[in-house]
Amino acid sequence: MSLFKYFNLIIIILFFASCSTPEDTTKKEMVIPDKITLLFITQPHCPACDRLEETMKIEGVKDLLDNYFNVKKVYYGEKLPEGILPPRGTPTVYFLGLNSKILTEKMVGQKNEEELMEYLQDALSEFKNIYHVDLIEQHDKQSQEQNESKQTL
Repeated sequence: MSLFKYFNLIIIILFFASCSTPEDTTKKEMVIPDKITLLFITQPHCPACDRLEETMKIEGVKDLLDNYFNVKKVYYGEKLPEGILPPRGTPTVYFLGLNSKILTEKMVGQKNEEELMEYLQDALSEFKNIYHVDLIEQHDKQSQEQNESKQTL
């Protein structure tokens, strides 16, 4: 009788082992973007949009944008990435990660330098929380490696 129990146990184990597929057992690698996508929705003859663009050119803001963000400018009414609802007005800015996943609340309206910097920092922080990658630390490390390689030449 005990041989019969062991045989049944082996059959059950083999049954459950055969139910799993290779997809279930392999871990899919997630490709983490190098930068955050800043989707800037604007329209012609929009004074608030123009002022926000000027704020984006201020030295500290521009440095953050250049190093950690891909700025994508889209005009109001153009096709948006899947899952992004059209804004009610402009300027509207979405901060997007992998597969156009929204990282933080959208930014609506004109912002001064301090307010814009806060949104950018929030997006960087949320990116770090979601993807476990600190873009600032990663950028600093790459810059340091480039400086060291230049010094050895």
